[in-house]
Formats: sequence, structure tokens, C-alpha cells
Amino acid sequence: MRADDPLHDLNGGPLLAWYDAHRRDLPWRRTSDPYAVWVSEIMLQQTQVATVIPYWERWMARFPTPSVLASADEQDVLSVWQGLGYYRRCRLLQEGARWVVVHGLPTSAVGWREVPGIGPYTAGAIASISQGLPAALVDGNVERVYARLTGDASAGPALNKAAWKWAERELFRARPGDWNQALMELGATVCKPVDPLCSLCPLSNRCVARQTWRVNELPTRVAAKETVQLLQAVWVPIFSGRLGVRQIPAGQWWEEMWEFPREDSEDSLSALLGEGWTQSLGHIRHSVTHHRIRLDVSLVRLGSEIEGLRWLSPLQLEALPMPSPQRRIVKLALPYL
Repeated sequence: MRADDPLHDLNGGPLLAWYDAHRRDLPWRRTSDPYAVWVSEIMLQQTQVATVIPYWERWMARFPTPSVLASADEQDVLSVWQGLGYYRRCRLLQEGARWVVVHGLPTSAVGWREVPGIGPYTAGAIASISQGLPAALVDGNVERVYARLTGDASAGPALNKAAWKWAERELFRARPGDWNQALMELGATVCKPVDPLCSLCPLSNRCVARQTWRVNELPTRVAAKETVQLLQAVWVPIFSGRLGVRQIPAGQWWEEMWEFPREDSEDSLSALLGEGWTQSLGHIRHSVTHHRIRLDVSLVRLGSEIEGLRWLSPLQLEALPMPSPQRRIVKLALPYL
């Protein structure tokens, strides 16, 4: 078989046969509801399937339709999302739901791209998987499958552009949703970034990378951004069994969620240090994109409330949307209440 021969025949070929036999049983694959597929695709961006499943199930139970999501309080929406990270996805999902309530569900991939927060990949996924429309898609898995199958050594935008042309050309229009999911499934479970399982691949006999011993070289890697190290001091103010938190200002990571005061916050930390008794709680490390952040955490016991903070009990904090590093700080502080 030549590398440039079509991947499928009239029945879909070996890729669809493999997918029909080996596809994972995922909850969003049991429905053709465009909204349910939409939610899953947004959650799956930069997040592992195993992590997404319980979040998707809770989300669909709480916000089962676009209209329910559109009318929900943003703090409630963020609270259900918390722990998934990349909170801009959550806000855009709600913004998109409001758009759909006004304009209705799109009926084409081009139409889906008009919805806030939906780009070419997500539009192709929703249109093909839930609506059976002949729309191609390219994500990281499809891009990797393409690079190895064809031996394309380009990188970055050039590789992505070539992968889109290939995906559109190869699309099996009789079953576009299954075809797209088959390509993604192959990349996720067999044609993995590291240690691919070439012996299990239904397309191994036409893979240029395997034939030329370049499986571990393709796709060509783009130089990673330089890691940025950040150090921040965090204070956990306590008064009368309650903890003081503030809402994160717009323009910062996790904006409009809640956190304990940091050294770069607008709160007067001198007031915290001057009026209270401090105790170190240790430190927490976390990452945001290419930033590696260390939070040095101190407990501050106060004789009165500090203005500008919201004072809540541990039970009340549970219902408040907080970034995962702040949740870890709560656990450090609870034994000292």
C-alpha cells in the first residue's frame, strides 16, 4: 500500500474496523446531544479523559441544557468547574450557552465557529460527532498521527496547516463522527507521544515514520518556552474561627475566583502582619503554563476582621470557587482553627 493511498475504502477500512472493536466507552459517546458533546470537548482541552469523566457527569447533572447554563450564576458555574483549571474555558462555555439561547444551535461547522469559545477543532468535533456532518478536525492526537503516517517533519503552524488539509482530504464522509474519533482514539491510545504501540496500529503497514525508523522523532518538537520561576507569599488570616479571602481581580490568573491575600494583592499586608500573630504553614508548589510557582504560606491570627476581605467558615469556603492551590492552602490551615 502506498503512503498516499486513501486511508479508507467504502466500508471505512482498517481504521474504522479497529475503532469499532476497541473504542473506549466514554459517557459523552452515549449521546448525540450537541451540547453534551460540546461540554466534553471543552473539558478535554489540555485535560486527561480520566479526569474529565466525573466533571462532565457532575456538570451535565447540574447544567443539563444550554438554557440552564446560560441563566446560572457565574460563581456556581466556576464552583462546579473548579479543579479542571484553565478557567477561561468555563467562562467561554457559559458565554457560548448564552449565545445559543439567543441564536439557536448551529447546523454546520461554520456556524459553530460563530459561538464564543469555539474554534475550528471544536466546531468540527461537534458538527461531525453529534450532527453527522462531514466536517474534519485536527487536535494534537490527529496532528501526531498525520506526521508519522506521512513522514512530515514540519513543525508548529506549518505542521498544523498541513494536517488540516490531510484531515479534510481523508475524511470518511459516510461516518464522519466515528472517523474523527477513530483518528483521535488512535493518537490517544496507540500512536502515543512516547512509546507508541506500533504493533497494535491498524495503519502500521503504511506508516512512513515506522518504515524509516523515525517514530520517536516525529512530530518534530517545537522548542519549549523558557520556564519562569515565581515566589509569592500568602497569608491565611483567621479570626473567630473564620478565614479571610478576597476575590481575584480581573486580568489575573483565576480572575473572579477567591483566594487568600498574596504579597502582590491590593490588601494592606502590613495590617495583617502588624496586628496578628504569624506562623509558617510551609509552602506549596504549582504550575501555570510555563510558570513554576512557589507559595510560602503563613497563618495570621487576628483580633478583629480586616476590611476588604470576606470572612467565611470552612463549610462556607467549600461552596466558594477557589483555584486548586488555594484549596490546598485551606487544608494546611484547617488543623489550626
